[in-house]
Parts: sequence; C-alpha cells; structure tokens
Amino acid sequence: MTAAPAGIGVVVLNYRGREDTLACVRSVLADGVDAAGVFVVDNGSDDGLEQALAAELPGVPFVQNGANLGFTGGMNVGLTAALDAGRDYVCVLNNDTVVQPGMFAELVRLAEPGVAVSPEVRYLADPDAIWFGSGTVEVDRTWPRHLTGDELARLDAARPDVDAREAGTLAGCCILADAATWRAVGPFDPRYFLLFEDSDWSARARRAGVRLLVARDAVLLHAVSASFGGPGRLLASYYYARNGALYGRSRITRRPGPRLRFARDRVVLPSVRRARAGEWRAGSLELGFGLAGLAADALRRYGPAPDLVLRAATRLSPPAPAPTPDPIGMR
Repeated sequence: MTAAPAGIGVVVLNYRGREDTLACVRSVLADGVDAAGVFVVDNGSDDGLEQALAAELPGVPFVQNGANLGFTGGMNVGLTAALDAGRDYVCVLNNDTVVQPGMFAELVRLAEPGVAVSPEVRYLADPDAIWFGSGTVEVDRTWPRHLTGDELARLDAARPDVDAREAGTLAGCCILADAATWRAVGPFDPRYFLLFEDSDWSARARRAGVRLLVARDAVLLHAVSASFGGPGRLLASYYYARNGALYGRSRITRRPGPRLRFARDRVVLPSVRRARAGEWRAGSLELGFGLAGLAADALRRYGPAPDLVLRAATRLSPPAPAPTPDPIGMR
C-alpha cells in the first residue's frame, strides 16, 4: 500500500449520518491523510458528531454550519476551508463511502495540473460490482449517466495499457483536483442544493479545459444514496427533475426538444411504469413530486425545496423504498 502524499485536503460532509461519517473518516486516515487535512463539515445535524470526533479522532477539523445548506453549500464551506488552509490537493468525499488502501496516492499521481479525477466506485454491499467507472452525457436528452458494464469493458479492452479512463462527467461522491484547478473551475453551484451539482461542475470544468479522468486502480466503496431514505425518496424526485432541467438548459442546450425528452424519459415514464406495475401510489407520488420539480425550474426557483414540498414529502412518504434513477447526480 502506498500512503497518501502530504498536502491533501479531504472534505467530508455530514447530515444526520454520524456513524457513516466516522467510518469514512477512519478510512481516510487509514489511507495516510493527516488528521489536520480532513475537514468534516456538518449541516446542522445535532447528532453528536463533534463530540464523537473529539473523543475518537482528535485533531480532525470540524465545521458546524448550523443549518442544512445542502450538498452544494456544505461542500463549498469545506472547499473554502481546505483551500484557505493551503492544501495542495482537495478531494470532496461522500460520508457514506469507505476509502480502499492506496486510493489517494493513485488519485494524486494522476491529478496533474488541469486534471480532475475520481476513483472507480464500487458498491459497499458488493465490492466486486462497479457503481461508477466513468460517465458520459446523452446530449439528445440532456442526461448525464454512468457508463454501463459493457461500455466499460469495451473501453478497457480498447486501451488495456491505460490506467485511467477519460470521462465526460464525474461522480460527486469523490472528486480530487489540485488547488489551482478548484480555483479555476469554482465551487459547486448553490442553485442545485442537491443532485446534478457534480454534473454541472464537470461541465464547467471541461469548458475550462480540465480533463476528467477515472482512476482504474483507485477504489472507493459506496453505500449509494444513503441520504434518500424516508421523505428523502420523494425529495429526490423533486430535486432530480428540477435540477436535471436546470442542468440541461444551462449546460447542454436551450433547444426544447432534448429537454422535453429528459422530462419524458427520466421523470414521467419511470413513474408511470411503476404505477402500471401495481405500485400506483408510489408511482403517482414520484410523478407528482417530479412535476413539481419541473415547475420549480420553469419558475426559476432553486436552492432548498420550499417548506410546502418538505412537509408534503414527510406526510406522504411511501412505506417502501422507491427505486431511484442512476444519474451522475444521484449520489
């Protein structure tokens, strides 16, 4: 195992996920990142994380936002802290992930100036299965997505000697770049709050001339969308529809055809199919929250979901887990 080089800053965002966050931070430290370089940011959870860190992992910086600023706001606070601390490289990392040995050393090796890199992300429950190996954007329906297993196999077979895959977009559960690259591209767009902010950042990075890579020999295990339990399942439908529409219009095309196809194929039809399969209530709720998200985009209402939507999600949340889309933006 090669230990992580000095000078890395890792930003881990917590929102009511203390045990996941502690496990994640332990894995970061075990991979050689110094405690002072792990910036734990909390979005107003009040779940005892600060006390747990102080007792078990002293020396890890802790930032309390005092409110839920979303993925974008929370990560941006951590990015600022890491850059202000003079870290040479900064990595944003989901708290429901576990770093595998040597990951940071491999990411830094590939993160030359003007390069942003993600590891190969595998399922925590099934470490042999790849969740994210590279990403692309389907322009004809403004949809960023993961490459399938067959697509990854063909890509690797064509370039067996290459240790990194080119990517059209990265997954926000783990992105590492040097400080200059983060400053050149800028932070996450706060309008997104949650979902598609990584796709938006990737698009801005590419337009700034940044290469996006996925390190084949760096591995991260991911619980995958652990934040979307309970009411979060319906909120995911809202944010996915709203932010997908924002991303398509602002980063891909203003032509209505591709954006309408996104709404049809990624918002309406999955919910209709679920309702027709016998899950009428769950499918109808997903569709309703998705349409509310599309309406919010049309009205240019971004940031956190309004209180009315939050209350409805809490009251109407279906008892069974809803299947979630698998875009880049769904962490």
